[in-house]
Amino acid sequence: MSEIIPFSRQSHPSGFTNAQFKKLDALYLQAASRKLLYDRAIDCDFDEGVASYTYYKAQNHEPAFRFVIRKVGPRATMYEVFVQGRGRVIKSGVFEKAYERLREEIEGLS
Repeated sequence: MSEIIPFSRQSHPSGFTNAQFKKLDALYLQAASRKLLYDRAIDCDFDEGVASYTYYKAQNHEPAFRFVIRKVGPRATMYEVFVQGRGRVIKSGVFEKAYERLREEIEGLS
C-alpha cells in the first residue's frame, strides 16, 4: 500500500471559507438595507460538492442573482455568478473576482 505525502505542510484542500461566506452575507445585508434585495437562500449539496447563495429582489419571484461554489478537484474550487435573464456572467477559480462581479451586478440595481 502506498501513501500519498504532500510536498508542503502548508498545502491544504481548497474550499469556501467562513470569511467568504460573511462577505457574501454582508453584500446581501447592505443591498437589503437599501431595498435592492428582498431575501436570500443558501443551499448545500455535500455529495455533489456544490453550494449556492441565492439573492431575490422580491417575494415569490425567480432568483435575481446566484453565487455558486463548486468543488472541481481536491484542491480546486470554482465560483460562478448567474444573473436572471442573462445566465452565467462569470466563472472563476478566484473568489474575489467572482465576488466583485456580483457586487457590480447588485450595485447596478440602484
